Amino acid sequence: MAMWQLLKRLFYRSESSSVEPDSEVIHFDETGFRRSSHLTRTMNWRQNWRWDEVTAFGFDFSPSMFPDPWFGDVMEGRWFFAVTSESGPEHIYFDQTWLNIDHLPPVLLQNLPGLDLDEVRQGLIAAAGGFHNYAGEGRWIGWKRSKTPKRARRSNSAKPVKRKSPAK
Repeated sequence: MAMWQLLKRLFYRSESSSVEPDSEVIHFDETGFRRSSHLTRTMNWRQNWRWDEVTAFGFDFSPSMFPDPWFGDVMEGRWFFAVTSESGPEHIYFDQTWLNIDHLPPVLLQNLPGLDLDEVRQGLIAAAGGFHNYAGEGRWIGWKRSKTPKRARRSNSAKPVKRKSPAK
């Protein structure tokens, strides 16, 4: 976790709410998952996905988009869902602190049959090497939807086309 995130969590706690106004919230239920944050709400970005839209789930350990003010370039561990959307494939990332590999939500396990926890654990081991473990960079996909067969194409030989003979 980047230093600025740690300091923010240590010094900023809202007394009236258990969720910080600008924090991200992840929720799983029978219909799918929801990611909500001040930014996603402000920008009117999509926040809900159905389970049938999920094509993959895993863990990513890669350089942070923004450098840490104290440590510079750092690595960041994030869970992700790959989903289908109107504009094509999309990845939904969320902080690694949102899920505990040993206590995953039952609804997540039910909707990702065959989830390879050992594969995802390898990513968590790389992330445990610290935020300067650049050699640990990688992506571990624990679950991927099997591709559905494409619909059979129609045969062009269904009906012969009659041609009109030229008028005499």
